Amino acid sequence: MSSAEHTPTTSTLLATATAYLEVYTTLDTEACSALLSDDFRLEMAPASASLPTLDREACISRVSAIKEVMSTFPVTIINSWPNASLRQVLVWAKSEAHFHDHLKDGKTTEWNLKGEYMFLMTMDESRMKVEHVLELVDSKATADITAIVFRALEEKKTPSGV
Repeated sequence: MSSAEHTPTTSTLLATATAYLEVYTTLDTEACSALLSDDFRLEMAPASASLPTLDREACISRVSAIKEVMSTFPVTIINSWPNASLRQVLVWAKSEAHFHDHLKDGKTTEWNLKGEYMFLMTMDESRMKVEHVLELVDSKATADITAIVFRALEEKKTPSGV
């Protein structure tokens, strides 16, 4: 085998990274499951955000939980830097949370919250599955979104939040 066969292509790495982020737009747990390696790990930083490390199943459950309160959570790439030799892509991205209309309680004027992130994604040997993600979150936006998620979940429990 030539060394070219062992070196991941930039386009494959970028396609896998893009597909991973598109899961948050579609909130499709099957697509998420197909993209994550068996030993997948998602670490979130900074530590001050107090977010746990997630394994494959926990990450899929996270997407499912987001879908319960949001119609979509598009994560749009601002810029990306692939590193073929390390099977990695560094992505700078922005997001916008779109909560289900029937869960909006009217107590806040801003339900479409925005954030910025950096993702360092490492792919497996196939370059088609994500093995590890270090997600650097926008601490303030994450805290704001988390607070609204809890409000939406409370609204979902009430008869009007059917």
